[in-house]
Amino acid sequence: MITAVIIEDDPMVCEINKRYLEKDGRIDSITTFHNGGDALAFISSNEVSLILLDVYMPKLNGFDFLKTIRNKNISSDVILVTAANDFASMEKALQLGALDYLVKPFEYKRFTQALDKFFYKQKMHEKLKAPLSQKEADELFSTQENFNSEPFIKGIQSRTLEVIKSYLSKHSGVKFSGTELAKQIGLSRVTVHKYLNYLETQKFLNTEIDYETDGRPRLLYFTSESQDE
Repeated sequence: MITAVIIEDDPMVCEINKRYLEKDGRIDSITTFHNGGDALAFISSNEVSLILLDVYMPKLNGFDFLKTIRNKNISSDVILVTAANDFASMEKALQLGALDYLVKPFEYKRFTQALDKFFYKQKMHEKLKAPLSQKEADELFSTQENFNSEPFIKGIQSRTLEVIKSYLSKHSGVKFSGTELAKQIGLSRVTVHKYLNYLETQKFLNTEIDYETDGRPRLLYFTSESQDE
C-alpha cells in the first residue's frame, strides 16, 4: 500500500497538491497537515511512503522536519514543494536526501515527473533485493530525464491503450471518472488512471473537475464530439 502525506500550511495549495495526487491515481492513501509538528507526530507512529513537504511552515519548518525524520531513521521519500527558489535551499534539500524539488508554482506535468521518479525508485527497491551491479546502480542514480521518460513509456501497452481509446471514442461527449471507466472496461482503477493521464498528455481527451458530489470533487474525462476513433 502506497501512502502519502502532504505537509503544507496554505490550505489552497494543500488542496491542489491533494487533487494532483488523486488525479495521478497511484497513491492509495493521502493524509494532509498544515504544520510540521502535527505531521511529525503522525509519521512517527504510521508508515508513510511519500511526503510532499513545504519549507516555510509554523511550528517546524520543512528542513528541520526533514532533519528530524532522518535522525529518527524514518526512510519515507520526500519531495520538497516550496516557494524557496534559492540555491542554498536546493542544496540543503539534496544534502538531506530529498527525492525531488518542486518550485511553486509548477505545472501538473512536472508534478507527475516527480511522482514517476518516486515510483521508479519503489520499483527498483522491490526488484533489486540482491547486491546491485554498476549498471543497476547507474540506472537508480540516473538523471531526472531518464526517470521520467523511457521506463514509463514502455509501461503503456498498445493493446490496452487501444481498448481505452476505442471505448472513449464510442462514447464521445460522455464524462467518466477514472473509477467509472475502470468498471466499464474491466481494468483496475490504477491501470486506467495511468492510461488516462497518458491520453491527456497526448491531447486525446479533455478533463474537468466535478464539484457537484456528496463528497470531495472528482476529475472527469471525456473526448469531444468530433474526436475521431
